[in-house]
Amino acid sequence: MTTRTRQFMKYSHTIGLSTMSGRGFYYPVDTAIGEDDRLYTVSRSLDGDPRGIRVTIYDLASEYFGTFGESGEDDGQMIWPTGVARDTQGRTFVSDEFTNRITVFDVDGDFSHSWGKMGSGAGELDGPSGVAFDRDQNLLVVDHHNHRVQRYSQNGIFLSEFGSFGSANGELNLPWGITASSKGDIYVADWRNDRIQQFSPDGEYLASFGRSGRDDGELFRPSSVAVDPDGYVYVADWGNERVQIFDPDGGFVQSIRGEA
Repeated sequence: MTTRTRQFMKYSHTIGLSTMSGRGFYYPVDTAIGEDDRLYTVSRSLDGDPRGIRVTIYDLASEYFGTFGESGEDDGQMIWPTGVARDTQGRTFVSDEFTNRITVFDVDGDFSHSWGKMGSGAGELDGPSGVAFDRDQNLLVVDHHNHRVQRYSQNGIFLSEFGSFGSANGELNLPWGITASSKGDIYVADWRNDRIQQFSPDGEYLASFGRSGRDDGELFRPSSVAVDPDGYVYVADWGNERVQIFDPDGGFVQSIRGEA
């Protein structure tokens, strides 16, 4: 984990260990913070290995609170989980790019409901990845291979979509991560275009920053994005194996890279 000082980040401590069951993770891919300040991390496992697929619950002090979910295609099961989000009611929403569906777990981690089928039509999915809630508590789903973002009610009713394939402003190429700021603006990690795009709450293009490269402020396959209450943007620069921080206007602030 990291802590912020004067808008900068420094190393604090590490949480977790590699395990196929119980406490810890096995190839974790995404984390959501619950209303209870607990962390919910989804583990994807490796190369289709069914062992280790689950959601692990813990806190910043590394206290372990259990797991839920398992490998499979039945209700409450996952094959290639990719993204996780928590709503204000304490439910957990997990995207699965193999089954092309969103699975919802209740406050106890039990299966509630799911939706989604493969396709390119309205409401259909092809490799769902990042998930996040908008200011109205509707679920935003990054539809990776359809190069768009779709918006659903919490019961899976399709509401709207934005984005299309390309590299112009507002267009997407294999987008991955997503978040919504406290103001309601939506930020998308435009993976193949090596940039972050900012949209209005209604999905209208506002701005973008980042370009292909390895220097400060440049990106190579950004996979996840988060925004703090002050508007600073945190990007998982996956291809460059680092986290980069940008100010509210998209200006470079800091790069964080782990050391062996």
